[in-house]
Amino acid sequence: MAIKKRKPSESGALEIAPKAVAASLTLVAAKKRGSKAALREAKRQRLDDGVGASAPAPSVAGLPEAVEGAGGKRRVSKRGQQKKGKVAAEVQAAAEVKSAPPVELRKTRKKKGKAAAGADGRALARPPVVAGKAAAAAGKARLPLSGKVNTFVPTDGPFTYNPDPDDHCETDVRAYRHIKPLLQQIEKAIYGKNAGELKLWDPYYCNGGTVKNLANLGFPKVHNRNEDFYAVLASGKLPPHDVLITSPPYSEDHIEKCMRHAAFSGKPWCILLPNWVNRKDYFQELLKTAPSLIGVAPQYLGPIGKSYHYWFPEGAEQRPDHVGTDGKTTPFSSSWHIHLPGSIGGMRLLKNLEAQQRSIGEWVIAKTVKGLKWSARKGEERQFAGQAKAAARASRLTSAGAAAGLQGERVGRGHGAGWKNGRRRFPGASGGDDEDE
Repeated sequence: MAIKKRKPSESGALEIAPKAVAASLTLVAAKKRGSKAALREAKRQRLDDGVGASAPAPSVAGLPEAVEGAGGKRRVSKRGQQKKGKVAAEVQAAAEVKSAPPVELRKTRKKKGKAAAGADGRALARPPVVAGKAAAAAGKARLPLSGKVNTFVPTDGPFTYNPDPDDHCETDVRAYRHIKPLLQQIEKAIYGKNAGELKLWDPYYCNGGTVKNLANLGFPKVHNRNEDFYAVLASGKLPPHDVLITSPPYSEDHIEKCMRHAAFSGKPWCILLPNWVNRKDYFQELLKTAPSLIGVAPQYLGPIGKSYHYWFPEGAEQRPDHVGTDGKTTPFSSSWHIHLPGSIGGMRLLKNLEAQQRSIGEWVIAKTVKGLKWSARKGEERQFAGQAKAAARASRLTSAGAAAGLQGERVGRGHGAGWKNGRRRFPGASGGDDEDE
């Protein structure tokens, strides 16, 4: 293979091209590492770049000075300088590691492994219970993103975490009443009967209204306590439950965190959410990535007529502007987002629920939020038509009764209501004596 000759510069020294510099540095590094394969590759690269394989490679330390003397100016490109520095660092690090004693080498590698685990966010050296305690302490110390300090104290004592004071709202009993038939079907599918055995978990606590409302509907086993939901998740000690039923706070990213847990929990869930949640990117992502949702897509249940409203607890002075003087608020139109796994016969239960919606007439269920709105509008139209029909019927009955009374008055004119042509129409009628007959 012919070797290209370099033209002498004005000072008589040979110019060293950037490629030749990089090839020489690679050869130096290969010799330092002692790798035969790397040495062969470095020699081949030097030949391809026009530098003789037998030509002496400049030392790493003396290379800049040699280049400076060629023509009085450095001809090494920035890329060549970066490569030179990188190779020199690798050579130095390899030399230090090789010269280190075996015990120190093991310690160094162990320390690096721990640092890598920490960078990935995995608390490998920390047991789950400790992680849960740390998460609880962090949740109690952390203020909400709004910066507002909560002053409301629930009836069973202060919060164990720092909630956003604008999130203090409890679901109205009407919303729970609408999913009562669904919860009864789930209970019968799991326990074979409806006897108040269904275990429900609402992880977001306000003031205990959830337990009271669901108990009045026949579901006494409800876990809704003054505890930090995310600390419970971090500890791995979830309360025993058959169904996750909740309405998460709207602030920060509580809805997204709640949905991510529910989607991969493998449990049935009923989550009351604003109707715009299904358009969020994270919700659409879960529909495509969560195995349970790919098999059985969620359904949506909502009211006919007025939207669900919520109640701000009594004694809470930090009220947002949208809360009325009576504590009632409806920040957004919302609906129940429902998922029933196939393990409990999800599709069969949903079909039974669809058959019940007409007979009950207070709520509708659909496969999409758009379909839910359409069905609710149609249901409202049927209600108006039924009310108009009932009013027309009552009006006809009233008119018929008035007409009958008027006709009777005309027939009995001069002799009373019970007389016609001078004779009594029926015995015991007023307007004459028995002797007149």
